[in-house]
Amino acid sequence: MLNLVGLGLSLKDISVKGIEAINKSDEVYIESYTSLSDYTIKELESFLKKEIKILHRSEVEEEKPFFQKDKNITLLIYGDPLSATTHTEILQEAKKQNIKTNIIQAVSIFTAIARTGLQLYKFGKTASIPFWTENYKPESFFDLLEQNASIGAHTLFLLDLNPKDNKFLSIKEALEVLQKIAEKRNFKLTKAIGCARLGLESEIIKYDTIENLKKHDFGKAPFCLILPGKLNFSEEEFIPN
Repeated sequence: MLNLVGLGLSLKDISVKGIEAINKSDEVYIESYTSLSDYTIKELESFLKKEIKILHRSEVEEEKPFFQKDKNITLLIYGDPLSATTHTEILQEAKKQNIKTNIIQAVSIFTAIARTGLQLYKFGKTASIPFWTENYKPESFFDLLEQNASIGAHTLFLLDLNPKDNKFLSIKEALEVLQKIAEKRNFKLTKAIGCARLGLESEIIKYDTIENLKKHDFGKAPFCLILPGKLNFSEEEFIPN
């Protein structure tokens, strides 16, 4: 059996079902590259009272040491197990190898964004903003912003993570990239919502102009950025300033 267990957004978000699956497991793994957390692996091991083996991207996507037919294995995933396409592919491959799977879901960024006051059903397509380099400056994520804006939908931008140095693209960096593209395309950027550590006690949600958000200190990652579409009365009342 392969259990895909969501950890949620903070240390104690994991469900009772998840803890039960872990307790019954012969081995427990965790993927280390789709998110940054506010706790260490050692703290997680102490909380779960279980040894956890850390997997890097190549091990999750290619080697897959958690594919063991004769053992009960758990793969821990930050947020919700089905939020990333990589994890869906794991389920598909497990099925081909006749390995039984068990999915235990948890809160993720895709539900936590409702804490901003924006209504979930009004969000359009989600996109990621990557680190720009001298030779790599994609703009496809901006296409989705334009599509969403054309129907008044909100846009959630996930900010890139570099697992090698454990660094997230900052909200300021992401806004600067968006401004450069918007200027070329004559797209008007007005206000945005910067979010840091959603779902944690230290969360920050700030709705302001682009220039003011660039100056704001959001503290530590993880971050996300929301470009609101057309706000209704309820959202305007709820959205924090």
